Amino acid sequence: MKQQRNTLQKRIVSEVFCSMNNHPSAGMVYEAVQAKFPGISRATVYRLLAEAAEEGKIQRLKLTDANDRYDITTKKHYHVVCRCCGAVADVEATVDDSALTEQAVGYEGFLVEDCHVEFVGVCEDCRNQKQN
Repeated sequence: MKQQRNTLQKRIVSEVFCSMNNHPSAGMVYEAVQAKFPGISRATVYRLLAEAAEEGKIQRLKLTDANDRYDITTKKHYHVVCRCCGAVADVEATVDDSALTEQAVGYEGFLVEDCHVEFVGVCEDCRNQKQN
């Protein structure tokens, strides 16, 4: 019986997450799930998102100065983060991560394992609020 419940909870969390298009945090997903299905715990939502990311079904974004966010798009791409409100958006850019990584190899004795490119700026909504 527990397996069926987990399957139902997994489906609910997945459906709610997939309906969100704002690179939500686990907390944002939990709030949306709670609005529709108040019986699902915070721990369950967080665990199911972490499992989906670990399985490669979704992407976990570890952004500077922000809670981890999740992305339905798993192909390699980049993100821009609003420094005012924390909004996250996709950036389709050509960045040669391997060239950046090669330049850093051996720098200060580090063994470089990965490269993370993140753009930071101010979103349109925040710019409009400052103008008003």
